[in-house]
Amino acid sequence: MCTKITWAVVVALIVMGLNQFLLPPVLENRVEQALQDRLMEPDYLKVDIQSWPAVMSLMGRFHRIHIEARDFAVDGLPVSVFLVQGRQVRLDPGALYHNGQVVLENAADLRLTVLLSEEGINQYFWRQVDPEKRLRISLTPEGAVLEGAIVFFGQQIDLAVQGIFEIRDQTRIVFMPEALTVHDIVVPQVILKGLVEDKVLLMDLAGLPVPLVIDEMRLEQGQLYAFGHYEK
Repeated sequence: MCTKITWAVVVALIVMGLNQFLLPPVLENRVEQALQDRLMEPDYLKVDIQSWPAVMSLMGRFHRIHIEARDFAVDGLPVSVFLVQGRQVRLDPGALYHNGQVVLENAADLRLTVLLSEEGINQYFWRQVDPEKRLRISLTPEGAVLEGAIVFFGQQIDLAVQGIFEIRDQTRIVFMPEALTVHDIVVPQVILKGLVEDKVLLMDLAGLPVPLVIDEMRLEQGQLYAFGHYEK
Protein backbone atom coordinates (compact mmCIF):
# COMPACT_ATOMS: atom_id res chain seq x y z
CA MET A 1 0.00 0.00 0.00
CA CYS A 2 2.77 2.40 0.95
CA THR A 3 4.58 1.53 -2.27
CA LYS A 4 1.50 2.37 -4.35
CA ILE A 5 1.10 5.69 -2.56
CA THR A 6 4.78 6.47 -3.06
CA TRP A 7 4.55 5.76 -6.78
CA ALA A 8 1.39 7.85 -7.03
CA VAL A 9 3.19 10.78 -5.41
CA VAL A 10 6.17 10.31 -7.71
CA VAL A 11 3.93 10.24 -10.80
CA ALA A 12 2.06 13.31 -9.59
CA LEU A 13 5.34 15.17 -9.07
CA ILE A 14 6.58 14.15 -12.51
CA VAL A 15 3.34 15.31 -14.14
CA MET A 16 3.49 18.58 -12.22
CA GLY A 17 7.12 19.07 -13.23
CA LEU A 18 6.33 18.42 -16.89
CA ASN A 19 3.40 20.84 -16.74
CA GLN A 20 5.61 23.48 -15.14
CA PHE A 21 8.22 23.01 -17.85
CA LEU A 22 6.05 22.51 -20.92
CA LEU A 23 2.85 24.48 -20.30
CA PRO A 24 4.18 28.07 -20.16
CA PRO A 25 5.82 27.97 -23.64
CA VAL A 26 2.65 26.50 -25.16
CA LEU A 27 0.48 29.22 -23.64
CA GLU A 28 2.99 31.94 -24.49
CA ASN A 29 2.91 30.84 -28.14
CA ARG A 30 -0.90 30.87 -28.10
CA VAL A 31 -1.03 34.41 -26.73
CA GLU A 32 1.67 35.56 -29.16
CA GLN A 33 -0.29 34.18 -32.11
CA ALA A 34 -3.49 35.88 -30.95
CA LEU A 35 -1.64 39.18 -30.53
CA GLN A 36 0.09 38.74 -33.90
CA ASP A 37 -3.32 38.55 -35.56
CA ARG A 38 -4.69 41.48 -33.56
CA LEU A 39 -1.68 43.75 -34.14
CA MET A 40 -1.39 42.92 -37.85
CA GLU A 41 2.01 41.21 -37.67
CA PRO A 42 4.29 43.41 -35.52
CA ASP A 43 8.00 43.21 -36.34
CA TYR A 44 8.72 41.81 -32.87
CA LEU A 45 6.48 40.21 -30.25
CA LYS A 46 7.43 38.41 -27.04
CA VAL A 47 5.20 37.07 -24.28
CA ASP A 48 6.64 35.84 -20.97
CA ILE A 49 4.31 34.03 -18.57
CA GLN A 50 5.26 32.99 -15.05
CA SER A 51 2.80 31.04 -12.93
CA TRP A 52 3.16 28.59 -10.04
CA PRO A 53 1.84 26.05 -10.40
CA ALA A 54 1.80 26.41 -14.19
CA VAL A 55 -1.67 24.91 -14.47
CA MET A 56 -3.03 28.07 -12.83
CA SER A 57 -2.20 29.96 -16.03
CA LEU A 58 -4.92 27.98 -17.78
CA MET A 59 -7.35 29.83 -15.54
CA GLY A 60 -5.69 33.19 -16.20
CA ARG A 61 -3.74 33.33 -12.92
CA PHE A 62 -0.18 34.62 -13.30
CA HIS A 63 2.60 35.42 -10.87
CA ARG A 64 4.11 37.68 -13.52
CA ILE A 65 3.29 38.54 -17.12
CA HIS A 66 5.42 40.49 -19.58
CA ILE A 67 4.35 41.42 -23.13
CA GLU A 68 6.54 43.38 -25.54
CA ALA A 69 5.53 44.34 -29.08
CA ARG A 70 7.51 46.49 -31.50
CA ASP A 71 6.77 48.30 -34.75
CA PHE A 72 3.06 47.97 -35.43
CA ALA A 73 0.18 50.38 -35.99
CA VAL A 74 -2.91 51.31 -33.97
CA ASP A 75 -5.59 52.81 -36.18
CA GLY A 76 -2.88 54.04 -38.54
CA LEU A 77 -0.62 55.39 -35.78
CA PRO A 78 2.86 53.74 -35.86
CA VAL A 79 3.86 52.41 -32.43
CA SER A 80 7.55 51.74 -31.86
CA VAL A 81 7.28 49.85 -28.55
CA PHE A 82 4.39 48.61 -26.42
CA LEU A 83 5.11 47.04 -23.02
CA VAL A 84 2.80 45.35 -20.52
CA GLN A 85 4.26 44.39 -17.13
CA GLY A 86 2.17 42.93 -14.35
CA ARG A 87 2.41 40.89 -11.16
CA GLN A 88 -0.16 38.85 -9.27
CA VAL A 89 -2.41 39.20 -12.28
CA ARG A 90 -5.74 37.51 -12.87
CA LEU A 91 -6.94 37.71 -16.48
CA ASP A 92 -9.95 36.45 -18.40
CA PRO A 93 -8.50 33.25 -19.92
CA GLY A 94 -11.06 33.08 -22.74
CA ALA A 95 -10.31 36.62 -23.94
CA LEU A 96 -6.56 36.08 -23.55
CA TYR A 97 -6.13 32.74 -25.30
CA HIS A 98 -8.80 33.11 -27.95
CA ASN A 99 -8.81 36.82 -28.82
CA GLY A 100 -5.39 38.08 -27.70
CA GLN A 101 -7.06 40.56 -25.36
CA VAL A 102 -5.77 41.32 -21.87
CA VAL A 103 -8.99 41.63 -19.88
CA LEU A 104 -8.06 42.27 -16.26
CA GLU A 105 -10.07 40.73 -13.46
CA ASN A 106 -7.62 41.63 -10.70
CA ALA A 107 -3.92 42.52 -10.24
CA ALA A 108 -1.51 43.74 -7.62
CA ASP A 109 0.03 45.89 -10.36
CA LEU A 110 -0.24 46.18 -14.15
CA ARG A 111 1.68 48.92 -15.95
CA LEU A 112 1.82 49.87 -19.61
CA THR A 113 4.39 51.80 -21.64
CA VAL A 114 4.02 53.11 -25.21
CA LEU A 115 6.86 54.59 -27.24
CA LEU A 116 6.09 56.74 -30.28
CA SER A 117 8.91 57.88 -32.55
CA GLU A 118 9.20 61.29 -34.15
CA GLU A 119 9.17 59.69 -37.59
CA GLY A 120 6.07 57.64 -36.80
CA ILE A 121 4.23 60.68 -35.44
CA ASN A 122 5.08 62.65 -38.57
CA GLN A 123 3.90 59.84 -40.84
CA TYR A 124 0.58 59.83 -38.99
CA PHE A 125 0.38 63.64 -39.04
CA TRP A 126 0.97 63.81 -42.78
CA ARG A 127 -1.56 61.07 -43.47
CA GLN A 128 -4.27 62.52 -41.22
CA VAL A 129 -3.71 66.28 -41.33
CA ASP A 130 -1.04 67.47 -43.76
CA PRO A 131 -0.88 65.29 -46.91
CA GLU A 132 1.28 67.92 -48.64
CA LYS A 133 3.91 67.47 -45.90
CA ARG A 134 4.43 71.19 -45.42
CA LEU A 135 4.89 70.83 -41.68
CA ARG A 136 7.00 68.55 -39.52
CA ILE A 137 7.05 67.87 -35.76
CA SER A 138 10.38 67.74 -33.92
CA LEU A 139 10.66 66.21 -30.44
CA THR A 140 13.30 67.16 -27.86
CA PRO A 141 13.47 66.80 -24.06
CA GLU A 142 12.59 70.49 -23.87
CA GLY A 143 9.40 70.21 -25.88
CA ALA A 144 7.81 69.80 -29.31
CA VAL A 145 7.99 72.12 -32.31
CA LEU A 146 5.84 72.10 -35.44
CA GLU A 147 7.88 73.66 -38.25
CA GLY A 148 7.33 74.38 -41.92
CA ALA A 149 5.26 76.63 -44.14
CA ILE A 150 1.53 77.24 -44.56
CA VAL A 151 -0.61 79.46 -46.75
CA PHE A 152 -2.33 82.27 -44.85
CA PHE A 153 -4.55 84.74 -46.76
CA GLY A 154 -2.91 83.66 -49.99
CA GLN A 155 0.63 84.09 -48.70
CA GLN A 156 3.07 81.30 -47.87
CA ILE A 157 4.80 81.92 -44.59
CA ASP A 158 7.46 80.00 -42.72
CA LEU A 159 6.59 79.30 -39.12
CA ALA A 160 7.64 77.43 -36.01
CA VAL A 161 4.96 76.48 -33.50
CA GLN A 162 6.12 75.53 -30.02
CA GLY A 163 3.70 73.32 -28.18
CA ILE A 164 3.05 70.61 -25.65
CA PHE A 165 1.31 67.25 -25.68
CA GLU A 166 -1.74 66.95 -23.44
CA ILE A 167 -3.73 63.93 -22.29
CA ARG A 168 -7.39 63.94 -23.27
CA ASP A 169 -10.12 61.44 -22.38
CA GLN A 170 -7.58 59.04 -20.82
CA THR A 171 -6.35 57.52 -24.11
CA ARG A 172 -5.80 60.52 -26.40
CA ILE A 173 -2.64 62.57 -26.92
CA VAL A 174 -3.13 66.04 -28.41
CA PHE A 175 -0.52 68.54 -29.61
CA MET A 176 -1.46 71.96 -28.23
CA PRO A 177 0.28 75.08 -29.66
CA GLU A 178 1.63 77.54 -27.11
CA ALA A 179 3.74 80.02 -29.07
CA LEU A 180 4.21 80.81 -32.75
CA THR A 181 7.22 82.49 -34.30
CA VAL A 182 7.18 83.89 -37.85
CA HIS A 183 10.48 85.40 -38.98
CA ASP A 184 11.46 85.85 -35.32
CA ILE A 185 8.23 87.72 -34.54
CA VAL A 186 6.04 86.27 -31.77
CA VAL A 187 2.43 86.13 -32.95
CA PRO A 188 -0.46 86.71 -30.48
CA GLN A 189 -2.50 83.70 -29.38
CA VAL A 190 -5.64 84.83 -31.27
CA ILE A 191 -3.72 84.76 -34.57
CA LEU A 192 -1.94 81.58 -33.58
CA LYS A 193 -5.28 79.83 -33.22
CA GLY A 194 -6.38 80.96 -36.67
CA LEU A 195 -3.14 79.75 -38.25
CA VAL A 196 -2.99 76.28 -36.77
CA GLU A 197 -6.54 75.37 -35.73
CA ASP A 198 -6.85 73.03 -38.71
CA LYS A 199 -3.43 71.48 -38.01
CA VAL A 200 -4.22 69.93 -34.64
CA LEU A 201 -2.64 66.52 -34.14
CA LEU A 202 -4.65 63.99 -32.14
CA MET A 203 -3.38 60.46 -31.47
CA ASP A 204 -5.69 57.91 -29.85
CA LEU A 205 -4.29 54.77 -28.18
CA ALA A 206 -7.69 53.26 -27.41
CA GLY A 207 -7.10 50.57 -30.05
CA LEU A 208 -4.27 48.88 -28.14
CA PRO A 209 -4.93 45.25 -27.11
CA VAL A 210 -4.85 46.42 -23.48
CA PRO A 211 -7.14 49.33 -22.49
CA LEU A 212 -4.63 52.04 -21.54
CA VAL A 213 -5.27 54.97 -19.22
CA ILE A 214 -2.41 57.43 -19.76
CA ASP A 215 -0.98 58.76 -16.49
CA GLU A 216 1.96 60.79 -17.80
CA MET A 217 4.14 61.47 -20.82
CA ARG A 218 7.82 62.21 -21.33
CA LEU A 219 9.67 63.63 -24.32
CA GLU A 220 13.16 62.51 -25.32
CA GLN A 221 15.17 63.30 -28.43
CA GLY A 222 12.95 62.11 -31.26
CA GLN A 223 10.70 60.09 -28.94
CA LEU A 224 7.48 60.38 -26.94
CA TYR A 225 6.83 58.01 -24.03
CA ALA A 226 3.34 57.46 -22.64
CA PHE A 227 3.04 55.67 -19.30
CA GLY A 228 -0.21 54.34 -17.99
CA HIS A 229 -2.21 51.70 -16.22
CA TYR A 230 -5.10 49.41 -16.92
CA GLU A 231 -8.51 50.55 -15.73
CA LYS A 232 -11.24 47.97 -15.87
